[in-house]
Amino acid sequence: MSEAKRPPKDDELFTPQGGGGGTGAGAVGPPPEETRGVKLPQVTASGPDAALGDATAAGPADPVEPPKEKEVSALRLLLTLAVAGALAGSILVFVYLWSQPKILAYRAMVLREAVQEVLKGPAHFESVFVLDGTLTTEVPEGVDTLKLDKVFLGYDEAGNPVGFALEAEGFGFQDVIALIFGYDPSTQQLLGMKVLENKETPGLGDKIVKDTVFVNGFAGVEAPLVGVKSDRNTGQPDQVDMITGATISSKAVIRIINDRIAQLKDLLTAYQPNGGVKEQGT
Repeated sequence: MSEAKRPPKDDELFTPQGGGGGTGAGAVGPPPEETRGVKLPQVTASGPDAALGDATAAGPADPVEPPKEKEVSALRLLLTLAVAGALAGSILVFVYLWSQPKILAYRAMVLREAVQEVLKGPAHFESVFVLDGTLTTEVPEGVDTLKLDKVFLGYDEAGNPVGFALEAEGFGFQDVIALIFGYDPSTQQLLGMKVLENKETPGLGDKIVKDTVFVNGFAGVEAPLVGVKSDRNTGQPDQVDMITGATISSKAVIRIINDRIAQLKDLLTAYQPNGGVKEQGT
């Protein structure tokens, strides 16, 4: 074929707009000069696959060691515990020494008021101690009176004894019941009763404190006491009406009083206010 009749080549027909004559419309020729040599961004894996690929490429990772805890010596631990224990003990001792006199003073005040109540307001009273099987107001030097059993003897304005106030305690329905009562050994009658401490059931057993009919019912009753239901009271001088729904607590109060009188009855009867003791049979 001669040079004059040779069909034109595609690169000879290229135009930037992709048009022009030639063998076909939109023929694409070589890229323009300004685009040659430009590097296109490479598409790589991303996300979990990328991390997996990196890890696979880098090989297995070295194990991460946890941080080492600082060891505490046994001596230091013992010293810390000793200091803490000593500090706590010192605080307890300080609180005890500070509060104990206040507690004792408060209890003494409550007891004085209770003695006045169960003895029906005596002009004054004195402590009488149980020592060596007798009652006495004179205690040898060196004897701790706080550890001795004692009763309280009340006097009227003329100096005549009106009766003894005796503390007593025993088990009730829930726990220990502590009480005080007045007793006249010459007539063997109670003068009054007051519960000092109890943990009986609220609303039931604690009526031994709150039920005024029950509390006042001990005045003038002869010992030993007998607890009866109110509808069965025949008017006997030794009968005490028990509380409906709290018969166990009521019986406990009566039992505690009877036991205390039985324990000291002979000593109370024989005691002479001047310190002497009557001889048997006189």
